[in-house]
Amino acid sequence: MPLTSYKPLAVGLLAMTLSGLSQATIYRCSQNGHTVFADRPCGDNTETVAVDPVTTGGRLDTGTDVEFYQPPEAGRGQQAPGCPVGYLQSTELRRLRVQSRVRAGMSEDQVRYILGDPAQRTGQWWVYRRKGEETGRYRFRNGCLDKWR
Repeated sequence: MPLTSYKPLAVGLLAMTLSGLSQATIYRCSQNGHTVFADRPCGDNTETVAVDPVTTGGRLDTGTDVEFYQPPEAGRGQQAPGCPVGYLQSTELRRLRVQSRVRAGMSEDQVRYILGDPAQRTGQWWVYRRKGEETGRYRFRNGCLDKWR
């Protein structure tokens, strides 16, 4: 390939490189009691903001201590309050629902999701029936599945 065919490519790359090196001026002024930052003067009380070095992103209010909300970490195996099984991923819950299987230590909500609402509640026991016949009894202690038959 002749050297002249690279010339447009080299000029284009040089232009892109130099355009990133230019420095924009930032102006700060107060309008209606609010601080406004702009790329051109925005009022009588305009101040030029010195930003060294020029970088993409970041914050202009350096030196201000601002605390941002950090949500609590939710991870695998995190327990629901009070029940030993704790958190189950939605795919695992759906699999158990398809199989109509429960585990000791599940919460009432998890068992209700898998088996549906019980036909009857007698004390700590949830009784399930199908076509008039009992299909299972599930005992809950402190809101957690303890025993079933």
